[in-house]
Amino acid sequence: MNSWLASLSLGGGLVCLILGANWLVAGGASIAFRMGISAAVVGLTVISYGTSLPEFTVSVTSSLSGSSELAFGNVLGSNIANIGLILGVTAMVNPIGVDRDLMRRDHPFLLLATALMIIFAANGYISRLEGGILLGMGISYTLFLILKKHDEVAREDVEKASLLKSWGLIGLGIGFLLVGGHLAVTGATVLAKAWGMSERVVGITVVSVGTSLPELAASLTASFKGESDMALGNIIGSNLFNILFVLGAVALIHPLSITFNSSSYIDVGVMGAFVLLLWPVMKSHHRIMRYEGVLFVTCYGGYLTWLVMR
Repeated sequence: MNSWLASLSLGGGLVCLILGANWLVAGGASIAFRMGISAAVVGLTVISYGTSLPEFTVSVTSSLSGSSELAFGNVLGSNIANIGLILGVTAMVNPIGVDRDLMRRDHPFLLLATALMIIFAANGYISRLEGGILLGMGISYTLFLILKKHDEVAREDVEKASLLKSWGLIGLGIGFLLVGGHLAVTGATVLAKAWGMSERVVGITVVSVGTSLPELAASLTASFKGESDMALGNIIGSNLFNILFVLGAVALIHPLSITFNSSSYIDVGVMGAFVLLLWPVMKSHHRIMRYEGVLFVTCYGGYLTWLVMR
């Protein structure tokens, strides 16, 4: 692929991401209204799981080809990007309201899942049993969220579309997000290599950020539509999906062998630090302010700079 086609691929991918995110959020908000489920729960499940499909695809493919390090690194990098970049940028554009359940129930569960991931990976090996534990936790938690309905939802501004149309919008949105993410990553990778960037740097930056583009598009769109709790739910849900479903399924397919060195411990530490930092930020104003978004993006930028220079 030449540079002209790569630019076209990147541009087309971004258009698909914008359209897909708009349809996904519209469908999700309509379902929340009709079924009496809070927007945060829709963000935690339908939207976050849909936008995390690129990470799932990349990690499973990597595992099947024997690239355990890439599969684990993709989950690690995506979870760091979700909080540092996506949450940060979304808050910078529009402050994010914090749903009480997200703070009291879902964030502590993310802390637990993150801690388990670190414990399981600490010996350099994630077994099928450990993968099964993660996957079982993910399935149980999803069922709990779906069965626990919220009756406080009554939005006048949400389009009262039929459930069939709403699910159709969600399916169409996820499809466009997947196609858009693939086109954008492919185009950006070709352009980056044409500019002289190494494959390692491309993997650290373009691929990890690229597979998180659907989350960014969906979170920004939800925020612009006044569904900020859906935006935060999408980010927390995506991180949970990456750990419990992606890592769990990958380990079940093929146990993961991970090489840990000093740099790896820093990577894991950065992921854990972002998850921990999220708690006081959410609790301070029950809203993630613009300056806090700047803090997240600055920390993420510093981490990326360290990655490239190490």
